[in-house]
Amino acid sequence: MDIKPIPGAPLGAVVHGAHVTGDMGRTRYAEIWAALDAHLVLVFRGHETPSYPEFLAFGRSFGHIPKTGLTSGAHPDHNEILIVSHLLENGRRIGVGDAGWMGWHTDYSFRPRVSQVGFLEAMEVPSSGGGETLFTDMYALYESLTPEERRRLHSYRVRHALRTGYEETIEEELQGEVSLGENTAQIQPEDGTSTIHPLIARNPRTGRRSVYISTLNTQRIVDLAPDDSRRLLDELLVHAGKPQYTYAHTWQPGDIVMWDQLGTVHAKRAFDPAERRIMRQVVSIFDDPTAPWRAESAA
Repeated sequence: MDIKPIPGAPLGAVVHGAHVTGDMGRTRYAEIWAALDAHLVLVFRGHETPSYPEFLAFGRSFGHIPKTGLTSGAHPDHNEILIVSHLLENGRRIGVGDAGWMGWHTDYSFRPRVSQVGFLEAMEVPSSGGGETLFTDMYALYESLTPEERRRLHSYRVRHALRTGYEETIEEELQGEVSLGENTAQIQPEDGTSTIHPLIARNPRTGRRSVYISTLNTQRIVDLAPDDSRRLLDELLVHAGKPQYTYAHTWQPGDIVMWDQLGTVHAKRAFDPAERRIMRQVVSIFDDPTAPWRAESAA
């Protein structure tokens, strides 16, 4: 396995020769984790295309993969696998999403058990271009703040919610607001379409802290008046997409991109809706729902 940083990019590395079926030794597993912590985004190329079960098994090597909870848009035999596509077959959508711009977000921030790692694979990509996925480093935003600004942000909590229009695609029993309480064992991996989290998250492996907000799913800072909340969120979210913090991935068929969901936000550029674009995605979550919110120093 060969890992090389992407030339000229502020984050990201390309991985050649990896086995992406979930059947890997502890050394290889540790190498991938270390590379992810160093580069935040890994682009896997030069591997055999995994089957749906193999793709799911690869994701499970890096944490629990919950079911999407979707009534449509997921793989019919593996609900954990999200199909990302605007295409229709026999008059029905085969996935979720459209050909337009998709704003900055991190997956499952609206659930009490948030995402740890994302995996997205390109099955078909537009031949005329477009549809790139952008990744912005939110650790860098936290690290750019003054000590006083950091202290202030640590005192705030933020409500995240599934964006409007998607609620009806989630199984009804999984809907509603669910937040961490005293008995976190009762929180199921798929629970909730809105929740409240601290504004600052902490990577339990590295100790790095990120500003955990996005344009798509962050509703408001609950400790501030609505106007003050909007003003501060807008000030912070100006960071997303700045070239010095952002990698734009141009997809090749077969690419599998793995990324740190706690320390980055991602977005999608628009493409010609007459073109075909089909992706499949799985998302691993933290086993311990409190892990990203602990304040202790890294071990």
